[in-house]
Amino acid sequence: MPHSANTPWFRSLSFRIAGILSLALVPIGSIAIYQTNQVSSQAEEVTRLSLLALTQQGVEEERAVLQQAFGATAALARMVQTQGPDTQGCREVMQEFNAAMPDFSLAAFIPVDGQVSCSSRGVGQDVSERPSHLEVIQQKRPRVMVVNEGAISHTSVLVVSHPVEIDGTYVGYTAISVPHANLNLGQQPSFGAAPDYLMTFNASGEVLTSSIEDAAPDGERTQSLLPIRSSLEDMARLAPMVFSGQSRAEGDQLYVVVPIVEDEVFALGIWPSFENMSDQVQVPVILFPLLMWIASAVVGLVAIDRMAGRHIRQLSRRMRRFERVRTFEGQRSMRYAADELKNMEEDFILMAETILHDQAELENAVRQRNVLLKEVHHRVKNNLQLISSIMNMNIRRAHSPETKAILARLQDRVLAMASIHRNLHQVESQGQVNVGKLVREVANQTLQASASGGHRIRVKYDVADVILYPDQAVPLSLLASELMANGVKYTGSDQGPPWMTLSLVQEGTRAHLVVVNSKGGAHHLETDGESTGLGNQLIRAFATQLGSAIEIEETETEYRASISFEVASFQPEPLDY
Repeated sequence: MPHSANTPWFRSLSFRIAGILSLALVPIGSIAIYQTNQVSSQAEEVTRLSLLALTQQGVEEERAVLQQAFGATAALARMVQTQGPDTQGCREVMQEFNAAMPDFSLAAFIPVDGQVSCSSRGVGQDVSERPSHLEVIQQKRPRVMVVNEGAISHTSVLVVSHPVEIDGTYVGYTAISVPHANLNLGQQPSFGAAPDYLMTFNASGEVLTSSIEDAAPDGERTQSLLPIRSSLEDMARLAPMVFSGQSRAEGDQLYVVVPIVEDEVFALGIWPSFENMSDQVQVPVILFPLLMWIASAVVGLVAIDRMAGRHIRQLSRRMRRFERVRTFEGQRSMRYAADELKNMEEDFILMAETILHDQAELENAVRQRNVLLKEVHHRVKNNLQLISSIMNMNIRRAHSPETKAILARLQDRVLAMASIHRNLHQVESQGQVNVGKLVREVANQTLQASASGGHRIRVKYDVADVILYPDQAVPLSLLASELMANGVKYTGSDQGPPWMTLSLVQEGTRAHLVVVNSKGGAHHLETDGESTGLGNQLIRAFATQLGSAIEIEETETEYRASISFEVASFQPEPLDY
């Protein structure tokens, strides 16, 4: 059976080659994923460093001021250690420093008792009860803190302090006040992007300055923008760092923490958050090899279809059309195809031409054979009719009734064979014969002979169209003739006119012939063991040719002869060498 033209897509040549290309791209895709991961990691690191740099750039001025303040407090502390805290020289140095650095509102040495005696201004001021003083003398280390109202400047300031020890004893600290008004936090940089909000804080998590417009750096608005799960003190320990978190007020934000003064002051930049930053980093890792695979598969499908698939389908359609109707176009249709496909087309055209030529010769040989067979059957039929005529002449000249009867029965057999050959001559196909028509004709011929002798029999036919090859059609027709002749000869009936039935049917691959006649007072055929007549011998011989045996059933009122045989398929005769 030819294959259907509707080939499933997953079995097509283009799909299979695209699948092979996809497998071939697995190593390349793995390398691409690895390289993309590397690029993504580098890009993430570059992004992190860029955010750190941009955040640090936003607090550059404040960083310079605070570093200068920390350096100045350390230098002033050494000066106090050298000149002493209560000398006129100490006060003059403080005043000269404050005059040279107008961005600072105060420079002073504050002893442990809180009585200011060495200061750029406000000498004699008592700060012993101020929380900021108590906190500084308790911690005894360099630090910065917010003082909302300075004791001397009476403004919001950042106080940068440095401890002073004389002969190993902590005696106080130097302090520099930086007014918040002098700090320009969050100024737009000259290049690059800037965070939405900026703030600075110390190692204790205290907000020092903020670009958010609050009443104070540690105001409610500033606190609402801080991350929920991370405190400023935690950020100070982990700086520098970049992380995504959820703020208390505005949802997801990107937080960047950089140190301004090592281990003491830090800057926090709040940037707009990427939606699921990790996904944006990973999408190119998966997307790039996927797009490469899809592009390669599509290119493979299109290329294979253009170079081979469509030409193969076209050639397949021509082959199927040739298989159905034995016609094809002789012109070449693969001018732009590969040489292998052109050779396939040329081979197909050559094969088709050879098949058509051989088929024409075979059909011509079959026609000649049919004509020859018809001629043979015609001549055999004529010869048999001639023999029948000769026998008829001998019947008219015979004087003995027994001789006439024997010659008449032989003439019936000869005429039956003549009828068979006449039918074989008339059929269109010499390969197979409708044996039902033959059986009916020889049966009628036998009945006509009995009717001419004055023996009237009522006959019922149940004859179907059974198609057989001549090797079975001829002995079956002759067997039916002999059975009908015997039935006519011995049919009788004690009740009503004599009768006969003739049945020929096919069930599956087997054919069944049954002849039944009524039984009268006369004796019928003997059984196989007792019969020695020519009719019984012929019946057994014809049954043997059919590959079966005759079955006889006899009752008081009827006699039944039947045979069942396998309908043979075509068996070619062996060749003569």
